[in-house]
Amino acid sequence: MAKTNPRQLNRMATLFATLSDSTRLRILNCLRGGPRSVGEIHRACRLKQANTSKHLRVLREAGLVTPRRAGTTVHYLISEPLIFDLCDVACGKSANGKS
Repeated sequence: MAKTNPRQLNRMATLFATLSDSTRLRILNCLRGGPRSVGEIHRACRLKQANTSKHLRVLREAGLVTPRRAGTTVHYLISEPLIFDLCDVACGKSANGKS
């Protein structure tokens, strides 16, 4: 790891803590196909709506998802697409598709 300042280390720790929950990873995977409403996410991930909202808040605070209001509906989208490269590497796949 290159020399990293304390602020960057704190950001990394927050990111990895956020990604340490399998429910949040399921939500991110659900959003891989594009923006979805809270209702769509909770149905696709088979979660309770309150639990979905709680996890989306954590993902939003970590800067991984962004809410977009469309009338009375809020859609969430991935704000940092490189997160999927990190997830692929963690699952044993390189970012270029080779294991």
